[in-house]
Amino acid sequence: MLFSLVAETFLDLEKTSSRLETTAKLAGLFRKVSGSEAKQTIYFLQGIVAPPYHGVDLGVAEKLCEQAIMKASGCKPAEVTQLYRKTGDLGEAARILLEKKSQQTLAKNKLTISKVYDNLYKTATSSGAGSQDRKIGLLSELLSHASPAEAKIITRFVAGTTRLGTGDATIIDALSYVYSAAEKKDASKAIARAYNLSSDLGSIAEKLAENGLKAVEGARPEPFNPVRPALAERLNSAEEIIAKLGPCKADGKYDGMRLQIHSDGKRVEIYSRKQEVVTHMFPDVAREVASWKKKIIFEGEAVGYKDGAFLSFQETIQRRRKHGIKKKSEDVPIRVYAFELLYLGGEDYTLKPYEERRKALEKSVGGKTVRIAEAVDCGTAGDLKKFFDECVSLGLEGVIAKDLEAPYVAGARKFAWIKLKKSYSEALADTVDAVVVGYYYGKGKRTKFGFGGLLAAVKAGQEYRTVAKIGTGFTEEQLDWFRKTLEKQKVKQKPANVDSLVEADEWVKPSLVVEVKADEITRSPVHTCAMKDKEGLALRFPRLVRIRVDKSPAQATTEKEVIQLFEKQRQST
Repeated sequence: MLFSLVAETFLDLEKTSSRLETTAKLAGLFRKVSGSEAKQTIYFLQGIVAPPYHGVDLGVAEKLCEQAIMKASGCKPAEVTQLYRKTGDLGEAARILLEKKSQQTLAKNKLTISKVYDNLYKTATSSGAGSQDRKIGLLSELLSHASPAEAKIITRFVAGTTRLGTGDATIIDALSYVYSAAEKKDASKAIARAYNLSSDLGSIAEKLAENGLKAVEGARPEPFNPVRPALAERLNSAEEIIAKLGPCKADGKYDGMRLQIHSDGKRVEIYSRKQEVVTHMFPDVAREVASWKKKIIFEGEAVGYKDGAFLSFQETIQRRRKHGIKKKSEDVPIRVYAFELLYLGGEDYTLKPYEERRKALEKSVGGKTVRIAEAVDCGTAGDLKKFFDECVSLGLEGVIAKDLEAPYVAGARKFAWIKLKKSYSEALADTVDAVVVGYYYGKGKRTKFGFGGLLAAVKAGQEYRTVAKIGTGFTEEQLDWFRKTLEKQKVKQKPANVDSLVEADEWVKPSLVVEVKADEITRSPVHTCAMKDKEGLALRFPRLVRIRVDKSPAQATTEKEVIQLFEKQRQST
């Protein structure tokens, strides 16, 4: 199938605001692609070349993109730079430059979906000596044979600035339109569950294209396919939680790294909440789990523990490194507190009620490094409040209350879990995980650091809408870290998928997540989050809590969640 079909659909989607229309147009596209093409098309929609746990990241710098455009179009560097500045969109600049060249070219080899995907995959996996030249060659080859519209889409994909407004839920609905035999709602549920248990929507689409809905019905967890994590809802008090759940069980909420640990009885792999393989960072954990010789998938929180006390999150994440792990393992001893069981001995535990999962977890997991997270039965608000106070006094973030009868709801935020954190006594009921889209130079005492603050946004579909300028909460070490890190991520223009009325000193590719605390959420004429009638929502007195290297932009707070927090804030004041 020709790639022009994908490019034309993507450009059409950019002009479509209705979710129903978007779903229908995607369904039309999916009806025309074969098995492997269906997988590749889904990856294009998601902005990836493979799921995170494959360890393949396109990661092409803006400068390399520009060089590929120059090579394909025969233009000079100044032409690319000027057009990019004028349009604010590297994809549009590529379209204009390739349009000029196409008028002078008589014949081209038409691009197929597979050819585009194969070149992009080779670009992502190219490494070592000469890899930069190989990447430029692979990309320029595509652009040389691309139509102007195709060049625009390919460049945006490589630059990470696609703006289609198509989240996973919309893609799943579109697939259900194509492959449902009866009720679309039932098909959507089956496809969503298969995705949530495998974290690979492309492979799900390929199975559907080859064998229909029956290929994904009855999906089960399997070792080494990370399950998309269940997420907790928020409430402001123990009384509200008990009113919602009735008698429940509460886990302590540890301030560490959430891990999902898989074993087939021999091999062990450990995944972060971003679904990246982090086994090499926790050799002590992997050795202990391997010694059990069990087929198991469970979740736990990795927390630094030394001299009888929990270490801070920032100390714990020092384990996230590729070199010197043995030394760092000694400096930062880890405990993993297991809190959920998803799979055991070939049996799917995600559909079992929490109480049953918990009992099986307690019988199956335990050792020197891996321990069971403490959980307490809470029949009243007083019980829950007492346990909450105990957890906070030990240095924990708070508690997670769990519905005793609820299954494990993979990939969704539901009231099966409800978190209560120590910050909830304030007007704003939770911290916000925001995505950095720009930064500011330092002034006054911060001049020497070359960094003074962040422009942060939340996700709305595939767009990022600003919610705060953050200038407080930084240590001197963090000021230096941000300067060095963001210097590598900066781009010449505001990314096409960033919606901002605020100017930054430097714009960056949205990739870094930070946790932000604020006094409250207020109306703002300058921030674009939930903007309506020239007023958006913004964080008042925002300050940095920590850098969330364990989270990807896809797992950051959404615009919808900010609106919900704002509504809860209004109800409590």
